[in-house]
Amino acid sequence: MTLYKDKNYFSWSNAFSPESIKEINQFIEADVETAYVSHGHPDYKKISTVKHIRFKKIKHLIKPLVADALAVANRDFGYNVYYPHDDWAINYNIYNSESKDSYDWHNDSSGRATFDIKLTLLINLSEESYDGGGLELAMGREATSISQFSNSGSAIMFKSHILHKVNPVTSGVRKSLALFILGPKFQ
Repeated sequence: MTLYKDKNYFSWSNAFSPESIKEINQFIEADVETAYVSHGHPDYKKISTVKHIRFKKIKHLIKPLVADALAVANRDFGYNVYYPHDDWAINYNIYNSESKDSYDWHNDSSGRATFDIKLTLLINLSEESYDGGGLELAMGREATSISQFSNSGSAIMFKSHILHKVNPVTSGVRKSLALFILGPKFQ
C-alpha cells in the first residue's frame, strides 16, 4: 500500500485487493438496509444510486484502513475525531454510464450543532474498469483531478469542506464507499 500526502488530502493505492473488493461488494449488496436513486432530486446535485449500510455490519472488512485514516486525521491533519459509531450509515455509491451518473460540486457538512464532518474517506470498489467518473477537488482557483483515486482498491481522504465532484461516468460502472469522519465542532 502506497500513501500519497498533500496538505488537503491523503490517498492510499492498493488499499484493497481485487478479492477484498469483490467480498466487500457482495457483502454490501446482500445486506443493505435502505436504498434510493437520486436521479434529478431537487435537493441534490447527484445522479447515482446510493445504498446505506451500517458501519457495524461492514467494519470487519474495512477496519484496518479506517484505523489508519483516523491516525492520519489526528497526526497529519491535527483533527480531533471520533471512531465511527456502529449505527453510522456509510454511503455505497453506484455511478452508472447508462445514465451518465455524476455528482456536481458540493462539500460534505453535517448541519448539526454538536459535531462536524471533518474528513471524507472514499474507497474505490469498482470491480471492472470504467471511463469518466473522475474525482476533482477545488483547491484554490483551479480544480485538481485526483488520478490516485481512479484505480480499483484505492482510497482517498480529504478535508470535507473542500468542494469536490464526480465527473459523469461515460462507460462502465464506478462504485465507491463513502465514510464521513466526524469530530467535535470546529472552534
